[in-house]
Amino acid sequence: MEENKNVELKALTESELNEITGGAPGKQGLYEGPWKTVCNLQTGWLAIRTAPAYDYTNEIGQLYNGDAVQIIGNSSGNGYIWVWSPKLNVSGWVNQNFIG
Repeated sequence: MEENKNVELKALTESELNEITGGAPGKQGLYEGPWKTVCNLQTGWLAIRTAPAYDYTNEIGQLYNGDAVQIIGNSSGNGYIWVWSPKLNVSGWVNQNFIG
C-alpha cells in the first residue's frame, strides 16, 4: 500500500468525534485523514468491524471494491486500520491490505 506522505492530518473537534463515532468511548487518535477506496477484493466483501480483529460477532458492515472510506485512525499494528464509511455511516476497523 502506497502512503501519501504529504497529507496533513487535522485533529477532530469533540463534536466531530461524537458525530463520527456516535459518542462511543475509547476512540483515540482521530484525524481528518485521506480518502481511499476498497480494492483488491477477489470475492465477497471487506468486513468493517468494531474491533481490530476477526470475529464473526464484531462485523458491523460490508464494503465492496470501489467503496470510499476515510482513514480516521492509526493502524492497530496487526493489519487493521480505523476508517469511516460514508456509505454505511459507521466507523470501524478494516483489513488495511484492501485499502488503496
